[in-house]
Amino acid sequence: MRQAHSPTVAFKTRAAQSRTTSYIAAFEWRWVVFVGCGLVLLAFLPLLWVALMGTGSWQFMGVLHNYLDGATYLAKMALGAGGDWMVVFQHTPETHTGAFIQTLYPLLGQLARVTGIPLIVMFHVARVFASLFMYAALYQLGAAIWTRVRARRVFLVIAATGAGFGWLFAPLTGLSIFPDFPLIPEAFPFFSTLVNVHFPLAIGVLALLVGMFIAVFRPGAEEDRALAMSFPIAGLLSLLLAFLYPQALVPLAGAVVLSIVVMFARERWMPRLVWTWTLALILPPIPILLYIMSLIAYNPAMARWNLQNVTPSPPLWALIIGLGLPLLVGLPGIYRAVRRFERDGDRFMLLWLVCMVILMLLPSNIQRRFGVGLMLPVAYFATRAIEDVWLPHIARRWRKLLFALFVPLAALSQILMLLLPVLPLTVGTPEQAVGIFLPRDYRDVFEWLGEHTTDQDVVLASPVVSTWIPGWTGARVVYGHPYETLDADAKLQLVNDWYAGTGDCAALLDRYNVRYVLYGQQESQLGEAPCRADLRLIARSGDVAIYAP
Repeated sequence: MRQAHSPTVAFKTRAAQSRTTSYIAAFEWRWVVFVGCGLVLLAFLPLLWVALMGTGSWQFMGVLHNYLDGATYLAKMALGAGGDWMVVFQHTPETHTGAFIQTLYPLLGQLARVTGIPLIVMFHVARVFASLFMYAALYQLGAAIWTRVRARRVFLVIAATGAGFGWLFAPLTGLSIFPDFPLIPEAFPFFSTLVNVHFPLAIGVLALLVGMFIAVFRPGAEEDRALAMSFPIAGLLSLLLAFLYPQALVPLAGAVVLSIVVMFARERWMPRLVWTWTLALILPPIPILLYIMSLIAYNPAMARWNLQNVTPSPPLWALIIGLGLPLLVGLPGIYRAVRRFERDGDRFMLLWLVCMVILMLLPSNIQRRFGVGLMLPVAYFATRAIEDVWLPHIARRWRKLLFALFVPLAALSQILMLLLPVLPLTVGTPEQAVGIFLPRDYRDVFEWLGEHTTDQDVVLASPVVSTWIPGWTGARVVYGHPYETLDADAKLQLVNDWYAGTGDCAALLDRYNVRYVLYGQQESQLGEAPCRADLRLIARSGDVAIYAP
């Protein structure tokens, strides 16, 4: 019985993978759900590990990856939970006019207020749904390109998990400039799910738009009435992307415009369908982009935030290393696209990849933000090369084994980035995970501050502790974030000097109208804070004391 059953199952599996279809069948969606849930579970394993192991005398603050930005997301969610939609920077002591930006997190805060779900739980629940949406969108993109089920699956796996050789070159060179380890999480879908909610959502929306435009530029598309009538969907997705990640629209629009130029230069005509879809992509985000530009021009707080919100890209050689094995495997596909430059998806993906790389290398303060979804065109060419070049030269019996070796090797950077934040906990040194864990006494102090402060009160604490105060208590801090603290470098120096006893004791407290001062284990690392002698002790929890001027 066993011998008769196994070949049948194997035959069905091969038949499903070799099947060609113009739509996504039910068995494909079941496979996508299975793979997507598996990747989501993998992404949450470190959180489960922290919950199971416990943290002893240390408090897990709620975010494992990129805690600095994670704390700002919680602060914005706290604003939403308080009924606000406009974002103000709680990591700076100055009061300032808010702005309708990064609206996803106030929205999540509003949902948390309505449902009664704690903010940190809502943040991680949103990560789950954003991740599943992204994986489904990636498969939809694969289905828009390939009719073969196997190619769609290969594309999803490579696009979701593929990364570069940063895991090898970062330790060898001592540099942290490789996009996959750890510089540009938004370029790699799985890596993006570890960091926040809006990265995977933006990648998912981007994947849907790219799939649509590949269909629009495909020969014969102008005769597809359904495609001609569905351009409003592109407009809605473009508008959504403008809210989530407006920088992603720039290389995408560049690829669309260049595709139009090439089409007209070669064919001397332009279908109405192409113009309709292009306008649907470009016009809806314009009011959002103009609003952002006006904020930078006329809102002083947003202008200073923009000036210090610098995200440089790595040099080209590091960028290539960061794309690693998928790029190497995809080189024949890129060569084919350059040589033939056909309207079958190759041309659009090549132009999109080129636009992203050029924009990432041009001088600007947001270079790396143009690299969102960078792995998608690389995975496209890798899949194209696997299907057209590599598989015909590999015996069928070796294909699964080679792919099983390829996937973890290509994903090694992302696997290591997944595990690195919890390594200090596993070896019993959570204090080395700076910003991820705080001494448990701070939790009680945060609860006290939450009951005795408002969003207008300013608290002085060490930089690491101050990072979490707005999200946990709703209060402001003197310094808490390198981007969202206005004049961040100057304020960081003032805080360090105050605790070291080298600054004017009263000047900082008076200048920013500080209501409470914390002194505990984290602050003691900055100095003895002799200025405490002039303050009143208000409350204490263990080693953490709360003072007032």
